[in-house]
Amino acid sequence: MTDPRLPAPLKRGDVIGIIAPAGQIANTHEFETGLSILNEMGYEPRFPRNLWPGTGYLADNDSARSNELQRMWLDDEVAAVMTLRGGYGCLRLAPQLNFDLRGKKAKFLIGFSDITILHTLLFQQTGMISLHGPVLTTLCHSSLPALERFFACLAGQFRKPIEAPGNLEILRGGDDVCGDLIGGNLSSMVSLLGTPFVPEWQGKILFLEEVGEPLYRIDRMLMQLSLAGVFNQVHGIILGDFMGDTVQDTLERMRFHEQAWGRIVELTAQSSIPIWANFPIGHMADNLTLPHGAKATMDSYRATLSFD
Repeated sequence: MTDPRLPAPLKRGDVIGIIAPAGQIANTHEFETGLSILNEMGYEPRFPRNLWPGTGYLADNDSARSNELQRMWLDDEVAAVMTLRGGYGCLRLAPQLNFDLRGKKAKFLIGFSDITILHTLLFQQTGMISLHGPVLTTLCHSSLPALERFFACLAGQFRKPIEAPGNLEILRGGDDVCGDLIGGNLSSMVSLLGTPFVPEWQGKILFLEEVGEPLYRIDRMLMQLSLAGVFNQVHGIILGDFMGDTVQDTLERMRFHEQAWGRIVELTAQSSIPIWANFPIGHMADNLTLPHGAKATMDSYRATLSFD
């Protein structure tokens, strides 16, 4: 039986619609290279020929960005919708968006960073699985394993377990835990607290990634999630690197990780939930695509994340 939450796998020649729900193009080379990579993999990227006019830090005004998303989402010729980039802007669209496909086939929504907001809204409204993976302008910076994982997921092969790399930190292990996999960018998730769009946390596996934030802001956001009762409800937590690829100083990275990751262990001290850190997701070359909303299992003994 076909799962209505699961979009159909893409095949060669399928159209991938490119939308800009957040920031404007910052680098035309990244944009053009991203299009070339999709073409080389056999897909047809579709985007506005006049591109996006830009209004300050946004790709366009709220109405235009919302309408663009809705048009691509309902277009029968578009097999998947991929975002141009993150930045900021998706939260401004939240009150206007409706992901109801009105009897049409499910399709993948693709992106990360600020696109976390859209993944959350989509799962809330439809229960549909989406792909927390690269945006168009990060494809050219993606590692080979990240690209291979991304295109495998597009082809419907997202169930292949992810065997975490050797630098994974098991901050707290334990027995296997299962739950719907939700999450994304830490600051984006925190911005949903107190809004009508806050996700249902109970029984979920929560993954979080961030970049460019000082430790005190990381602490503040983790504390806010804790005070909101999030960590008391989830079944497991997976953390990304939180520093990205730009910081090369090994000692600096070690100190940052020790404090950031140690803080979440403190905030969950009364819990037995497993916590992993340094998982390859987010603002880094090894941004492995995850099926947001899929049933997942954290196996701390094998350091494997698997999907149903």
